[in-house]
Amino acid sequence: MSDSMADKLKRKLSTKSITAMVVFGAIIMVFVFFGMPGQMGAGIGSVARVNNTLISVADFQNEENRIQQYYQNLFGSQMDFSSQRQLLRQQALENLVRMELVSQAAEKNGILATDAEVRDFIVKDIPFFQQNGQFQREFYSRYLESTRSTPGNFESKVRKDIANVRVRSLFELVTQPTSVELKKLQDIRGSKINVTFVKIDSEAASKAMTKEKAEAAIKALDEALVKGDEAAVNAQLKELKATWEETGLVSLDSETFPKITSSVATEAVFELTKAQPLLKRLVRDGNAKYVLKLKESKMEEVKTALEPMSVEMLQKRRGDGMFEAWINQFRSKSHVTMNTQALQLN
Repeated sequence: MSDSMADKLKRKLSTKSITAMVVFGAIIMVFVFFGMPGQMGAGIGSVARVNNTLISVADFQNEENRIQQYYQNLFGSQMDFSSQRQLLRQQALENLVRMELVSQAAEKNGILATDAEVRDFIVKDIPFFQQNGQFQREFYSRYLESTRSTPGNFESKVRKDIANVRVRSLFELVTQPTSVELKKLQDIRGSKINVTFVKIDSEAASKAMTKEKAEAAIKALDEALVKGDEAAVNAQLKELKATWEETGLVSLDSETFPKITSSVATEAVFELTKAQPLLKRLVRDGNAKYVLKLKESKMEEVKTALEPMSVEMLQKRRGDGMFEAWINQFRSKSHVTMNTQALQLN
């Protein structure tokens, strides 16, 4: 689902409630009141079971195609999926299982969508099945035919999408920051730190001083950091011909630090304290190794108010965290089996 469509659905929560759309080049939706309900794929087996619900091979293939189209839109049609086929299928299978878990958990908690909600949204708000502002049944039927689906199957899909969006929206509503939390967030904006760091490329070090010597020096550096022995740390850095750099003063609410290109190292920055400015471990991110030290911290008065986007992001992160915990708890109590042979389908 695109971010703009998700936002549109959330806005409807306070008016006529919400439903959901899946958008990848075209809008994929269900039309509840056309045709008789049916179960697609029941005669050709299933790829997974979530409690008492089976996930069909056809649904699996459609999800695989959807994900492939998504990546093609991102990286171009020339992208070769042959080497990544199994990973793509694993993602498709997990997506379907997760969607079913959310749907079942929502239903168990009384979070439901009515036929009228789905009908009204599709008839009035989905341009993909409209012409000159009017719903066209043949557009919808053509789409069902192209995806080898039935109205009943799509009804099930839309209800699962509704559950996902509605539950996420509810979690975001209940995680709205309090005035105390907003004050703390404002204070964080005024807190700035200057970090000194050393970045070591282990592969380059191996070429410069032999692999054995480089590995020994990095191991000794790690041990010196654990002990907090700055003299020994600097001695090993000198042997590795590595030098200290500075980020300059950066606000604590920043998601990146100048010159530190590793997200792993950026996260480790927040472990630094005045009481223990030198991080007592070597941060590893592939071939890159980082030594981190807090050089300076400063508090500045922030006169501008928090941007609405900052508050929304905080609320969204908290809502997402609660949503993940909720669905993981439901999953731990559910019976989920996957047919891994589906990953080998031709």
